[in-house]
Amino acid sequence: MRAICLGGGPAGLYFGISMKLRNPDAQITVLERNKPDDTFGWGVVLSDETLGNLEANDPVSAREIRSHFAYWDDMALVYKGETIVSSGHGFCGIGRKRLLMILQARARELGVDLQFEVEVKSASAYMDDYDLVVACDGLNSKTRLEFEDTFKPDIDVRKCQFIWLGTHQKFDDAFTFIFEKTDKGWLWVHAYQFDDDTATFIVECSQQTFDNYGFGDKTQQETIAICEEVFKDHLGGHSLMTNAKHIRGSAWIRFPGVLCETWHHENVVLLGDAAATAHFSIGSGTKLALESAISLAKHVSDDKDLTTAFEKYEEARRLEVLRLQSAARNSVEWFEDVERYLDLDPVQLNYSMLTRSQRISHENLRERDAKWLEGAEKWFMEQAGAGSNGPVRAPMFAPFKLRDMNLTNRIVVSPMAQYKAVDGAPTDWHLIHYGERAKGGAGLVYTEMTCVSPDGRITPGCPGLYAPEHEAAWKRLTDFVHTETEAKICCQIGHAGRKGSTRIGWEGMDMPLNEGNWPLVSASAIPWSDEN
Repeated sequence: MRAICLGGGPAGLYFGISMKLRNPDAQITVLERNKPDDTFGWGVVLSDETLGNLEANDPVSAREIRSHFAYWDDMALVYKGETIVSSGHGFCGIGRKRLLMILQARARELGVDLQFEVEVKSASAYMDDYDLVVACDGLNSKTRLEFEDTFKPDIDVRKCQFIWLGTHQKFDDAFTFIFEKTDKGWLWVHAYQFDDDTATFIVECSQQTFDNYGFGDKTQQETIAICEEVFKDHLGGHSLMTNAKHIRGSAWIRFPGVLCETWHHENVVLLGDAAATAHFSIGSGTKLALESAISLAKHVSDDKDLTTAFEKYEEARRLEVLRLQSAARNSVEWFEDVERYLDLDPVQLNYSMLTRSQRISHENLRERDAKWLEGAEKWFMEQAGAGSNGPVRAPMFAPFKLRDMNLTNRIVVSPMAQYKAVDGAPTDWHLIHYGERAKGGAGLVYTEMTCVSPDGRITPGCPGLYAPEHEAAWKRLTDFVHTETEAKICCQIGHAGRKGSTRIGWEGMDMPLNEGNWPLVSASAIPWSDEN
């Protein structure tokens, strides 16, 4: 097996390592246009789960990586002069340069041919000379563009602008999010330690704030000067640094979300950011690259047929990629719309931020930091009007006030059509049905659609509120709910429109009545279906 990796980042290096571990006789070459110690990021974040996967694949490099990690268990929100900390999140950071040095050393030790400061040609130039061409050429992959008709990439450029900076200020106690309001708009920071002396400091803002500052026309040093002033209270006198001096002008970018329909073409396969990206706000880009490299090496080694290996690689990794991209999309959309949340109390903002990706649920927060969550629940109960000495409960059990209506909790029984009314009047069936729902403890019970006129009914079994006998029947029902339970009951008023004058569902869904059809009133003369 002769394989060549186009790109010497973590994905290409770790594929070379993983492939040589499985097939020591394989000839693996990694091409990189930059110097060995060039890097244009600062730190990378990995989870405990990813560390376990690396150790299972290659204990030697995993042990070396682990020895250089900065660990933290906390996340901190700094907002309106207040710092809120929650624990149990279990992350670690390492400098990108350090990670590359470790992977380069391990790759050389295993016999991978590393070539730096070489001009990497198009993938097609290597296809005839190598059995396998691994395109790990990054976010702006030339290979993905070269075979665009095959890969069919979907590239979603997100709304916010960000710049990747570093600082010697310490953020070694927590992954820290800082929000600052300026006269030109909000700016916020994602900051985390990755070695003893240095932290990543990503500054992000909306397009409107970006334009108000004119960042697009400023040099990197001018941008840094502004950011140092905005975040001076959090930098402890330390400066901000860039390692993107190779970029002329502004180094701000908008994150491109990438997902390709297929990841292989003949003997070329995409790996890392070339195939799929995950937004930095969930810290999973390097995780995807390393774990995908393991999977690709495994399947290429196990299957002599490359097409089969590629298909299994895609099948094995696509679901995980989609799962992480879904979480990343939720996270990035939260930050894109963050200004709608910035009038919240810091406790509520922190809760919203922690659960933004939807990977962390309310009860998962309890597992991570029960003390913090109990404090947040107590705060929420008090804000909702519960006494400060009352029991602490989950938010769904907090009281709720809507004008003059007070609900004991936030559980609502949604409308459920029963089709058991007689001439529009609710019956004992409805008394038992709604009474039981109210006895179950819900704060609010909705009736099914209750019609405003006889010809506003969908079926003859639909209830109404257009005759004295209807009023009496509904009063009997609501009196029971109000007398015997703490629930409130709410009427959903509606009109069938063109769906009206049809049979009860079990007699023929949406079918016209066999007899006794009534005239319809609707916004249009379009029939509900071909049979109506």
